[in-house]
Amino acid sequence: MGKPGQKILRARERILEILESENGCSAWFRERDANPAATFRTLSYELDRKGEEFVRESDGTGEMKLFRSPYVARVIQADGSYATITINMRGAFFSGTASVVKEQGNGGPWRVDGARGLRVGPYAGESLYAQILALLHEFGHVVDLLPADGGEQEAKSVENTNEVLRFCRAEIESKVRRNTLSAAR
Repeated sequence: MGKPGQKILRARERILEILESENGCSAWFRERDANPAATFRTLSYELDRKGEEFVRESDGTGEMKLFRSPYVARVIQADGSYATITINMRGAFFSGTASVVKEQGNGGPWRVDGARGLRVGPYAGESLYAQILALLHEFGHVVDLLPADGGEQEAKSVENTNEVLRFCRAEIESKVRRNTLSAAR
């Protein structure tokens, strides 16, 4: 997988550090899987090179604008050991920004209208924080700890990401900082 594979491996290593130690995040995953690190090791990764690439803008109620970012990753719900996580090459795992396309009313053509930063929860797209959070979110689906949120269920996906953050944010941020500092020596 080249450079994308290296980014996946870097995030995977940090997640294994989290899941192999005693903390709130690993305890949360143990609610559904007695050995989450062992299950996580069995996962494989696939790149979607033709995935969504644009942020879609549409009109909401009144003056409100709605923005829908390209999907980051997906997996089959409750697939368990040996599941495959598909990562969108054009989503926030690998990209920090995306072009915005404005949906015209009455089925008219889309038009490109600037760019917008991509995020995974509170983290900027393409950051190690975002990558770890995205993979932990998908792992939550693998072990059926999070409810399904695919397709047009973006609000449910945001809720699920917030649930992962509730249990794992401290460890996500701790693992990235700790390894960044040790690499600087």
